[in-house]
Amino acid sequence: MTDGQRLVAWGDELVKLHDGFRRDLAALRESRLEAADLRTHCLAFCDALHLHHEGEDGALFPHLGTEHPELAAALARLRAEHQVVARLMNEIRTCLAAGDGVRAELDRLATELEAHLDYEEEQLVPILNRMRTLPEGV
Repeated sequence: MTDGQRLVAWGDELVKLHDGFRRDLAALRESRLEAADLRTHCLAFCDALHLHHEGEDGALFPHLGTEHPELAAALARLRAEHQVVARLMNEIRTCLAAGDGVRAELDRLATELEAHLDYEEEQLVPILNRMRTLPEGV
């Protein structure tokens, strides 16, 4: 490998991670799990997605904003979408505690999350694939 050669295409890795979230959410929506198992799987999914978004908001987006000021509007939109997704995940937690309405909230989350992931990939994958390293915390 030559000096400065990229080891990982970070944008492609982001798509793989997003595809995992897409698959997991689809599996949750299609599952016929009992309430306790559905709760466990939903909470694990929500926790993983929350951690991913925290890493983006806390490290990746600030780094990209500094290196690529032309992304300011896209990054602001992505941060706002993270807040929408977080609110929906809180609704899911509320429904799980109440024992009702989880499936409808999972459907709402799927609609918002799919649109968010698609936009994020459209905006960031080309830039991420040119990066040689990622900032700490991602």
